[in-house]
Amino acid sequence: MSLARATLLLRQKHAVGSVSLIQRRFASHDSHAHDEHHDDTHYAREAGFSTPFWRHTVLLSLLAVGFYKWAPSPNQDVYLTRWLAQYMTPSEIWGAINEKHLLLSQQASDNTILQTNAKRPNMHRYRYPQILDTGSPHLQPVGRVPDMSSTVVRSG
Repeated sequence: MSLARATLLLRQKHAVGSVSLIQRRFASHDSHAHDEHHDDTHYAREAGFSTPFWRHTVLLSLLAVGFYKWAPSPNQDVYLTRWLAQYMTPSEIWGAINEKHLLLSQQASDNTILQTNAKRPNMHRYRYPQILDTGSPHLQPVGRVPDMSSTVVRSG
């Protein structure tokens, strides 16, 4: 749809809406406008404090207050506390397990650091090590050829 056609349709729609609005306004000032208006619309009853939300809120509040007032204090030895303690692992065992875990974690960390920082030994590798044996050691001027007597060729 072209832009001009869409604009034309929009203007027509707006014009029809404004005409009906004007007719309604003039109709309200008619002679019948002063008569008593009767509204036949049925409105839903407003929700007060009798809704399930407020009922549950009040019940939960009463339960919380009752539990706080009559619940045993933490220092009392209650049957439920003794029953739970019977099935719990003692703290000494958990301390030993945690200490062992700490030592193993430290050892794993040390191994990781050792492997991360590891370097190969510094070594100069010649591409053709047999070149070291090719020259004659005789008739060389002093200081021109380095002393290679302590150099050992390794394979690998």
